[in-house]
Amino acid sequence: MVLIPRLHLLEIHDQSWCPAAVRDGITDLIQTGLGWFRAYDAVAPLLARALRRTDARRVVDLASGGGGPWPRFLGLLAREGAAPPVTLTDRFPNHRALERLRAVTRGALDFHPAPVDATAVPPDLPGFRTLFTSFHHFRPDDARAILGDAVRRGEGVAAFEITRRDPLSLVLNLLGVAAVLVAVPFIRPWRWDRLLFTYVIPLLPLAGAFDGFVSCLRTYSPGELRVLVAGWPQYDWEIGLARHHFLPMSITYLIGTPRLSDRSAGG
Repeated sequence: MVLIPRLHLLEIHDQSWCPAAVRDGITDLIQTGLGWFRAYDAVAPLLARALRRTDARRVVDLASGGGGPWPRFLGLLAREGAAPPVTLTDRFPNHRALERLRAVTRGALDFHPAPVDATAVPPDLPGFRTLFTSFHHFRPDDARAILGDAVRRGEGVAAFEITRRDPLSLVLNLLGVAAVLVAVPFIRPWRWDRLLFTYVIPLLPLAGAFDGFVSCLRTYSPGELRVLVAGWPQYDWEIGLARHHFLPMSITYLIGTPRLSDRSAGG
């Protein structure tokens, strides 16, 4: 399918001026939708293989929002023989959602309470780095800085995107927003402001639909990802598309791991 040219337009919940209630509401909706539609099930074997290859002791998830696919993904990785603890991080942490995930998973999903810059992860957060439905938030220079920071620290890194720059993805995104809105009263943790900004002042459906549309237009193609990773021969890079289990769409993935010879030399 022919891709639409990449446009790095503004996403509302990216902005520092976005009210926390709206930002957290959007990330809650994203987290719910990823779980409902089993968005990333197909890439669990790919990530599990990379975690085993790097002998990862922890995963540090960047730009986690409300938790992304992780509540479901933990079990999928465990069935693949890779179940390290996961630390969720974000520039604007959704504390209530992340505290609930920590509680319901009994600490298997933890979170870093302070803001984390994905281009310069603090040294006290070692681990294999992942990004789900978030790599498109970064312009090429910043996206390359994220990858470069992982390479400098010798950490594995993986980015997965369910959005794509094609007409079908744009349509499915809007349908997904509409479907998830039906479940707003049942999303936990319960928040009165989520109801207010959905059914009385419809900021969440409008901002969510807009941001989802822009997310598709921002998403990197496999060819563009190959350009981003150029110049780091000390890493093995896997870039491609994985078919969704039941929806007519693909997941774009990038996985980088240190070459075995370089890890052995470093050890």
